[in-house]
Amino acid sequence: MSSRSALAALSGHALCLDVDGTILDLAPTPDAVEVPRWMVPLLQELYRRLDGAVAFVSGRTVADIDRLFAPLKLPAIGVHGGEIRTAGDPVIRDDQLSAELAAAKPFLTRSIQPLRGVMLEDKRSAIALHYRNAPDFGREVLKIAELALARMGGDFAVLVGKCVVEIRPRHLTKGTALARLMETPPFRGRTPIFAGDDVSDEDAFEVVNRLGGISVRVGEPVRTAATCQLADPDQLRRWLQELVAT
Repeated sequence: MSSRSALAALSGHALCLDVDGTILDLAPTPDAVEVPRWMVPLLQELYRRLDGAVAFVSGRTVADIDRLFAPLKLPAIGVHGGEIRTAGDPVIRDDQLSAELAAAKPFLTRSIQPLRGVMLEDKRSAIALHYRNAPDFGREVLKIAELALARMGGDFAVLVGKCVVEIRPRHLTKGTALARLMETPPFRGRTPIFAGDDVSDEDAFEVVNRLGGISVRVGEPVRTAATCQLADPDQLRRWLQELVAT
């Protein structure tokens, strides 16, 4: 996909980007990812050209996104839709659901303790069990998450990603949050472009497609709702650079 074939111009579009595996290369742990030095200036220029209609859409918390891309603070969807920050507004999350997730944390912590290399990440709006450093434990990690889910009731679901299993509110997804974001200024009335790399991005691809936008799947070819595919984050980064250069 080239910038010329996908877009006649940047004007009138909104750009929404997943982080890990999409604009940044995956790393053994979330803290180990690296942001290229030129990435923040590039995003700042896209933000300027699109009159602020640029957002992150990530499984990370909004606070963690801000830390990675400091001093940039874009509109953002965090924790797969569990958090949302529209332009100029504070982060919104459901504190009641966060409290229910916190109650499950002791059980999860005890359960993964024998699984060397498995890491628990408390995102407040979700709990993630990472096993990128212990890929042989994937089945055990999923079973632990399902046991925790059985104790929590019907408001939560398990989401399986790339070497991670998350417990999160069932009704909060990247897709529902992206639809909400597109109803707020400066996104309202624009054509969305969304790039993601994982199963958690599929519902967002479907929302973008319904809105007549451009959905981009980054990574190895798979069955996807996305209308475009790019091989890896480096190819997406080059495409974003082409957009600025046009």
